[in-house]
Amino acid sequence: MSSPAAEARHRIANLLHTYVAIADRKDVNAVVDLLGRANVQFPTAESSNPVAARELFTRLWSAPEGHRHDVSNLIVHPGPEDGQWLATAHYTRWLLAGDAPLLHTLGAYQLLVNDGDWSIQLLKVNRVWTAGS
Repeated sequence: MSSPAAEARHRIANLLHTYVAIADRKDVNAVVDLLGRANVQFPTAESSNPVAARELFTRLWSAPEGHRHDVSNLIVHPGPEDGQWLATAHYTRWLLAGDAPLLHTLGAYQLLVNDGDWSIQLLKVNRVWTAGS
């Protein structure tokens, strides 16, 4: 039987990779299902309910060109309260337009996850570097 920390890392990795797969498809309905009740924080916008999440991600993913996120450096620790887990990870975002993928963003995710139902309570997205800035 696995330890609680090992199970948390596995489940949080699945949640994070599910989110980036949804982002890469630009599937607003799926992201609202996953994050509609979470506190979602981007550098220039945030949401904390399904209506705001739908508006945020519709705007965020409105560009016609595709993109791809790659995630690495996942670290999971017990959260601030019993039954919570805090995770951080790095990400790169590539634009898929033109002849070759273009590295567009280097960033980091921070997640707070409730282990009662394995729901994301907080997703904070930080951009470390963005092309052209």
